[in-house]
Amino acid sequence: MIKGWSVHVNPHGLGRQARQAALALLLTALAAASLAACGGDSPSEGPTQSTQAPGMTPGNTPASADTPTPVSVAVSGSPSGDREALVALYNATDGPNWDDNTYWLSGAPLDEWYGVETDANGRVITLDLRWNRLTGEIPPELGSLSNLESLGLGLNQLTGEIPPWLGDLSNLEQLFLNSNDLSGEIPPELGNFSNLEQLFLHSNDLSGEIPPELGNLSNLQVLSLSRNQLSGCIPVVLQGVADNDLDELGLPACE
Repeated sequence: MIKGWSVHVNPHGLGRQARQAALALLLTALAAASLAACGGDSPSEGPTQSTQAPGMTPGNTPASADTPTPVSVAVSGSPSGDREALVALYNATDGPNWDDNTYWLSGAPLDEWYGVETDANGRVITLDLRWNRLTGEIPPELGSLSNLESLGLGLNQLTGEIPPWLGDLSNLEQLFLNSNDLSGEIPPELGNFSNLEQLFLHSNDLSGEIPPELGNLSNLQVLSLSRNQLSGCIPVVLQGVADNDLDELGLPACE
């Protein structure tokens, strides 16, 4: 008998289930009494130690913040890339003060934006913003309009130099940069236009010599270079262009 405890069970007066319950009660009482006699306390529940790896939640799910939202990236050579190029042009040339900027920067299809025409795939093929009060420099993003066939930026107040990357627009057939405030030399890269038929650069502040590479424009039908500050001589092959204003330059033919 353990000190402080008195347990008496009369098995003869109990049924089978009652006897089993009484026996279980007796064993529980004896275990508790033994623990108390030894000065033991009931186990306390300390902090639960996590065995999970840092940054993981149950089920091996990373405990990150929010799941990242997929980001739409405009790809050069796509309708979305063309849209970004046009937005860059708008921002670089004071679009809010254009004479007409109908639907620009809106969610409307690009062919509803003023001066823009697209093909069946939504790619820009014509950009005609002549006489529309554009100012500033031609942004490099226009170089991504790889399907462009006609670029009309004449009769504005554009400044800076003619960007050499324009020569990478291999599908270009018409280029209107006339009547602006463009300066510097005519880039020889303009001779890369294998399909170019019309080139208007007159009435700017262009200087230097006429690059002989312009003679590579085998499909050129109209050439206008007058009212600039050009020097040197006129490449002979350019004199064969059907419609030109080379006589107004006052320059001799190259020998």
